[in-house]
Amino acid sequence: MTENPGNINIFEGATGSFQDALPLFTGVSGTVLPVRTETSGPAQLCTITQISEAGRPALPSFTNEDLLDPPLIRKTLAETALLFFHAPLHEVFVFNPRHPKARLSAAQLKASRREISLLAGFLKSGDKKTQQDPSRLAAGEFSLGNLHSAHYLYHMAAFRNPASRARFQLGAVLIELGLLQEAYDLLKADTDPEALICLAAIHRKTGNIELARKALSELGQGNQLEERRNTESAWLDIEEGKEAEAEKNFQRLSSSAFEKAEALSGLGAAMARAAFKTKDRNRLAAAVSALRSALATPSSGSGRIFFQLGNLYFRSGDLPQAEACYRRSAAQAPAVQALANLALTLIKTGKLEEAAAITLQVALTDLTSAKRLTAEFPKDRLAALFRVQEAGPAPQPLAAAKPEPAPGPERQPAPEFTPAPQPAPQKAPGLQTAAEGFRFINPAAPAPAKAAKPVQLSPAQPLTPAITGRQPATAPAEPAPAPQIEIETFRDVMHSSSQPTEEESRKDEFISRAFKLASELEDELGHKIYFNLDGLNEAERRLRLKFIKSGAGTAGKLDAVRDSAAFLCYFLQERHKGRLIKLADFDPWGWPMLFDQPGLKLVTYPVQRAWKMLWQETVPEPGWLTKYTNWLADRLKQQPSPVCGAEAARAKVCSHPEKIADAQTEHKRMMVLISSLNETSGIELGRSGLLKMENAIRINFRPDIPPTADGWKLLRCYGHLLAAILAKDFKATWYNVDGEDGGWSMQLPWKTFVFPLGKIYKTASLRDDLNAYYEVLLEDKLRYQSRTQGLIGP
Repeated sequence: MTENPGNINIFEGATGSFQDALPLFTGVSGTVLPVRTETSGPAQLCTITQISEAGRPALPSFTNEDLLDPPLIRKTLAETALLFFHAPLHEVFVFNPRHPKARLSAAQLKASRREISLLAGFLKSGDKKTQQDPSRLAAGEFSLGNLHSAHYLYHMAAFRNPASRARFQLGAVLIELGLLQEAYDLLKADTDPEALICLAAIHRKTGNIELARKALSELGQGNQLEERRNTESAWLDIEEGKEAEAEKNFQRLSSSAFEKAEALSGLGAAMARAAFKTKDRNRLAAAVSALRSALATPSSGSGRIFFQLGNLYFRSGDLPQAEACYRRSAAQAPAVQALANLALTLIKTGKLEEAAAITLQVALTDLTSAKRLTAEFPKDRLAALFRVQEAGPAPQPLAAAKPEPAPGPERQPAPEFTPAPQPAPQKAPGLQTAAEGFRFINPAAPAPAKAAKPVQLSPAQPLTPAITGRQPATAPAEPAPAPQIEIETFRDVMHSSSQPTEEESRKDEFISRAFKLASELEDELGHKIYFNLDGLNEAERRLRLKFIKSGAGTAGKLDAVRDSAAFLCYFLQERHKGRLIKLADFDPWGWPMLFDQPGLKLVTYPVQRAWKMLWQETVPEPGWLTKYTNWLADRLKQQPSPVCGAEAARAKVCSHPEKIADAQTEHKRMMVLISSLNETSGIELGRSGLLKMENAIRINFRPDIPPTADGWKLLRCYGHLLAAILAKDFKATWYNVDGEDGGWSMQLPWKTFVFPLGKIYKTASLRDDLNAYYEVLLEDKLRYQSRTQGLIGP
């Protein structure tokens, strides 16, 4: 029993929305869930005892152990939120409900699946983060696949400003979460191109190909969303059975698009369909390669792409690889289907204890699927593997001297409620939710035929004060079958956060300095200062004078640099639609600015152009900021992209000095990061450090398993460490840094080119010998030194 039972009625007086009640969860450290024991042959399984709420089956949870008698299980609040969100048979969830095992009567709080996602995001993001710009934070979370955090942050942004473009990003997150009805209700009346892209994805995922095509046709051609439109159209080609055309389109998109994950996922799906139809092993290997490439960098769809790849490995008989992929998918989104497939794979590889533990987790919210999984275990092991332990000691009765939570008449015993019977899995009307309609299917089994009729979109249902979850709409005449494990039908909508408005920029702690500087210049010069090249020249002039004049202290110079950098960033934001990424752990010089245009995605470091005044002893020549902006404008117009990688080395094409400056800044930022990481901070810049990196890569990376998102970040750190070693020991300098960083080259004094990041990536995938690589370079260095000193002939 807890020592403070007086704090158990936490939802008392909570009459507003579920969003308003979120702060009440702050003090909740854990939850308890009522369970009952079921048998499946000799196996004993625990499942949550559901209740009936307004005639609908609901899952209960209690925020204090003093509220509930055993049998029960304990979960953290975050674990409960994820468990409920992925529960396949329920749409209503109640905290502290009336229950036959309840020991005390407390105020209850009801939630829908979407509100459970908001709770999960709130617990991870924290209320303090929303005091910043939630849209910008949400964009970062979405790109990393942290969907619940992105949902909560975009929800807060849209709530604060319903007319903002955050609603489109919110719709995309809802789609990725599987909350299709909610996304449709949010965007169905909107005709903005962003909304049409989302609506097309919703209609495709619900089987209504005709409406999806109609939404894309309303989008038109030649707009800034052309790449996303073509990607969605290629997914529709797959749904229509036109795999060859889809493969061709995805192949083109995977080559031209900057964000390649979705195109590569579609390419893998199209190739896999064709491979299984024709039993073509080469094409299946190509499909696997495409999906592994899609996982090279983190994305909002990483979880489902891992699931997609796991299905391919399972059906081709590569169970160790299937296990690894299912494990990554379940870690990112513990959906019942991912857990069930992981359990089945573990059973087939003989890891019965872990498979049993996962099966017990599935049983909590989907008893039927868990029973099907138990049938896959050796029958003589069931009794030993599935033996339910006592859920924990019963809480001691509350002392009579302790007051009731609220004054009033003597508390009556909790009423006897008969738990609602477990319903058979049914298709909810309208759009599918994150886990609705799940049933366990062997991923090796062939996929059944699809429904002849698409799922119909149900109208939006009003929210009531009594139940925050939406009541089901009238069921369609012919419901679609339960979703199958299919590798080819997943799709997410990828887009970056919206441009900040002038009002938002004026409130931004950093960008607001641009307006302050403009006002000061107007007072000084007596005329209007605009955010154009003339205004930039005035900002640059003032900055130079600050450093030329004596008497300006360090603080004054730093303020001048910040003001001018903010002016430059706002100018680029307005002129070229740049988006400044403010990295929390770095000074502003390390903040990149992203320019995302059709067919081009460019990253540069504008703040560094002013910040370098603090690092160097001389003042740059007048016009250096103008030269930078002119180069950037030309680069944004440049088509095709400049030559890069090995081709640039062969042709001896060096990158523009401004591009080299960006690469040097990126390298400096990575070296700061490297010094703070436990995995890299102890690696010396020398041959001994090279050996440490090689050993770490051999231990942590396998050639046949694609790196995780964190793995790629670590490899990138190793790549920059190698670049620093080459610069220190061999005087290597950056040469061509256009294109992907794996193709960035450095030139050695004897005119040899090296590719440090590409070498590390190759070491992880092919087990290259870094020590031998260093030895070859050392021999070249000694030969060069001897030649330059005249000891040997040319």
